Amino acid sequence: MTPMSLSTPALALAAAALLLAPSSARGFDGAVSLRTISVARDQLAKVNDGKAPDAAQTLAILPAQLLAAKDIGADVRETTVYVSGQKVRMDAPIERDKKGFALVDLDKGTTWFVVPEEKRFIEWSKEDAKAMVDKMGDVRKMLQARLAQLPPEQRKQAEEMLKNMPTENAADAPPPAPIPLTALDKKLTINGMQSSAFEAREGDATVIGWVTQDQPALSQALREVSERMEQMTPANMRKPSVRAALQAKGLPVMVQTLEPQRYRIEEVTKVEKKAVPADLFTLPADYTKTTGRDAIKAMPSN
Repeated sequence: MTPMSLSTPALALAAAALLLAPSSARGFDGAVSLRTISVARDQLAKVNDGKAPDAAQTLAILPAQLLAAKDIGADVRETTVYVSGQKVRMDAPIERDKKGFALVDLDKGTTWFVVPEEKRFIEWSKEDAKAMVDKMGDVRKMLQARLAQLPPEQRKQAEEMLKNMPTENAADAPPPAPIPLTALDKKLTINGMQSSAFEAREGDATVIGWVTQDQPALSQALREVSERMEQMTPANMRKPSVRAALQAKGLPVMVQTLEPQRYRIEEVTKVEKKAVPADLFTLPADYTKTTGRDAIKAMPSN
């Protein structure tokens, strides 16, 4: 665990996710407002005339209906991403119920996760990513060596962990094939942006992504940042995603994900082109710095 109680794999995933945030590249400076709404599927009858909706009916439920419904236990989260030059800031908590933000310098290939109430930040760089891969290799060897001695329940847990860990000797592995998308004959105006629908499967989830061509500079920036992220991620840790496939089509302005137990909608609620104050991208001078490698050293490997 890191000093901020964020696991190292979670930190890596957060870094990857943040690197998918919009970059100016050469054409976009401003702010992007994002919102995620998540609801348990057993609560959706309350927005479907009292009847449990099937998959098609669920995917027809839009954000306004979820926000207007009462007593459905919707988890609503809003985030703002600021972009200026090659710097990106995402105002979002790193841990639940803790305020925080993250900064990315695309020129340096470095991300900082900041928690103001603790007056500290974690730096994540290419070197940290490499160190994590090396450490995960050590952990994999440890688990494999101990597997036979573990009780049945612990052995089952260890086997699940091994399935999700990067394999050894795969640094030069070919990039994973993209997740296929099926174009749907559906159009929708989402927060003022004309969009077209695509459908895909990701694990046990059905995903409908709505993509617009109304923001070409922002769309191009997303693709460029995705490419940079791909280059920073070791080959044996790269995984295809529906979001990456959608980015190849344009700017995803709404993504609906239907899982066995939950229904989630992520949307771009506003895009503003404007100058962003430079101090939003400045690390506080009096905060304590730690690195991803500091956290990795604390992980057991024997």
